[in-house]
Amino acid sequence: MTLEDFDYYEAPEGYEEAPPPPDGYFVEAQKRIRNLFDGDRSGVYYLRQLQLMFEKDYFHWVTNNALVGLIKIGYLKEQRVSGVSGRTTRYFMHRSHRYPMRQINNIESLINEYSQDHITKSCGRIAEDLFLKALSLNGFLPIGMKVKEFDGKKWEETGHDLDFVFSKDGMNYGCEIKNTLGYIDKDELDVKIRMCGFFGIKPLFILRNSPKSYINQVRIKGGYTMIYETQIYDVSQTELVDKIKNQLGLPVVCSKGIPSGIINRFQTWHDRTKAVV
Repeated sequence: MTLEDFDYYEAPEGYEEAPPPPDGYFVEAQKRIRNLFDGDRSGVYYLRQLQLMFEKDYFHWVTNNALVGLIKIGYLKEQRVSGVSGRTTRYFMHRSHRYPMRQINNIESLINEYSQDHITKSCGRIAEDLFLKALSLNGFLPIGMKVKEFDGKKWEETGHDLDFVFSKDGMNYGCEIKNTLGYIDKDELDVKIRMCGFFGIKPLFILRNSPKSYINQVRIKGGYTMIYETQIYDVSQTELVDKIKNQLGLPVVCSKGIPSGIINRFQTWHDRTKAVV
């Protein structure tokens, strides 16, 4: 499986966020989770794993709330385990599962492995390198990196910076790249959008996945959200990636490049936007 297999998503033009989902939405999520555990009563899953398993249908917080509800009614049990660097992982199992600790320890060992500082930093670097190359080859030229100052303006409201500023056809983009399994932090999203507004440039968020409400927020500010769905690892981590996929079923991949379709859709949006500016 390669990154091409996950090249499917385009930020919707003219998207309007729907009202908050009704209670039935959470009931539906609970039914899906119950179906999983009914068929695997000896299974153990952790929160992020379940959120990713159902993320095409439910936002991460919906899955979390559904799990909390199933705990409250006694259908599921929860075990919290403290890991490295102060991390706490929440594990879920069917109420009839009496001895889950061996499974929990095996999963915890793998989480500790892929959560090592040098691994997470490598994931950040490889995503930045690959998207920098892909955008540059398509004429989006980097004119700034780790940007706190642009066009004579200096951002001092917070200590944040923009990963890159790209320019093409007289249009400048403040770019933030997040190669993580979880969503971008909402506060960080808000700050980076404000930074782009301060600098007078368009926001460009390159994210593994994102709630539609975040995508809509970027769109309203004249920007674009590029979704690539799989967390990217360096090719040197093939063995680790295979373990993560085979044992946990997470959306991870080793890649040497970004599929052309992901960049082409952004190019189409850029051309359409340029025509009306």
